[in-house]
Amino acid sequence: MVTRILVRKFARDIRPALAVVSLLLFLFSAMWVKIAQRVTTEISPVFNTIFKSALPGVNPKVIEKILFKGPGRVSQAVLGGADIQFERPQDFLAVAMLHPVVLILICIWAVGRSAGAIAGELDRGTMELLLSQPVPRSRLLLAHLIVDLAAIACIALAVFAGTQTGLALVGPFVVDYSILKELPIRVTIPEQPEILAVTGLPQFPALANLAALMFAISGVTMAFSAAGRSRWRVVGLSILVVMVMFSMNVIGQLWDSAAFLRPFTLFYYYQPQRIMLKDQWTADLGDVWNHEQPLLQIPVVGVLLAVGVMGYLVAWRIFTRRDLPAPL
Repeated sequence: MVTRILVRKFARDIRPALAVVSLLLFLFSAMWVKIAQRVTTEISPVFNTIFKSALPGVNPKVIEKILFKGPGRVSQAVLGGADIQFERPQDFLAVAMLHPVVLILICIWAVGRSAGAIAGELDRGTMELLLSQPVPRSRLLLAHLIVDLAAIACIALAVFAGTQTGLALVGPFVVDYSILKELPIRVTIPEQPEILAVTGLPQFPALANLAALMFAISGVTMAFSAAGRSRWRVVGLSILVVMVMFSMNVIGQLWDSAAFLRPFTLFYYYQPQRIMLKDQWTADLGDVWNHEQPLLQIPVVGVLLAVGVMGYLVAWRIFTRRDLPAPL
C-alpha cells in the first residue's frame, strides 16, 4: 500500500517532463522517417547512378572511404560506423537511435530524473517530510525503481510509435530519378519506378538496447544521488561521467591506439543498429582487444542492465546507511 502511494507520487512528479521528452522523441522519430525517404529515394540513387556512369567498374567503397575520411569519419563513428549503408532505408532508419538528438534527450532524462530522486528531495527539503512517515528507506528506493522502469518503457515506446507514424504518413519509398533528366550528362534511367522495401518492426527489439542504456545511466546517477545532497552537483558529476565515456568510445573508434578503452564505457554496449539489422545481441571484445579476431562475446543488453542494477544496489546500501542532513 505504501509503495503504491509512493509510486503514484513520484509518477505525478515526473509526468510533465516525461510527456515533453516522449513527445520530442516521437516527433524526431517521425521526422527521421521523412529524412530517410528523401536520402534513400532521391539523393543516394542519383549519386550512385552518376558515379556508375562517370566511373564504370570502380568499387563504390572507394568513394565511401574518401567521403568518410578525416572529419567525415567522426560522423560515421557517431552514427554507427562502417556497418551502416546509407543507401538502404532500413540502415538509415537504424541511424535514428544513434543520432545525437536521441542520445542527448535520453541522457538528460536519465540523469535529471535520478539526480532528483534522492539528492533533489534533500535539496528541496522534502525528504524529511517523506521519511517522517513510517516508510522504510528501501521501500522509497523501490518506488523510484518502479517509476524509473515505467518511464523508460514509455520513452522507448514513444520512439517506436514515432517511427511507425512516420512510415504511415510518408507512404512508400519510391526512387525518384527525375533530377537526372536535368543533368548535361547521359545516364541510364530505369523505366519502371523502384520501390524500396522498408519496415519499422525490427526497431522494436532494438529498443531494448535503448532502454538498457537509459537504465544503466539512471543506475549510475542514482548511486551518486544517494551519496549527495545537492541535485545540481549530482547532475554535473553524472553528465561529466557520461560525456567522458561517450568521448572515450568515439575516440576509440577514430584512434586505434585508444580502442582498448571502449569496453570500459557504457556506449560500447549500445549497438541498436546491429540488433535491428542483423539480430546481433552481442559485442565481441576481440574487435578492440584482439586485433578484430574473435575473443569473447558479451551480451550488450545484459551488461547495461547489470550496470543499472549495480547502481541501484549501491544506492540502496548508501541511502539506507547514511545520516541524512537536516534541510537548511
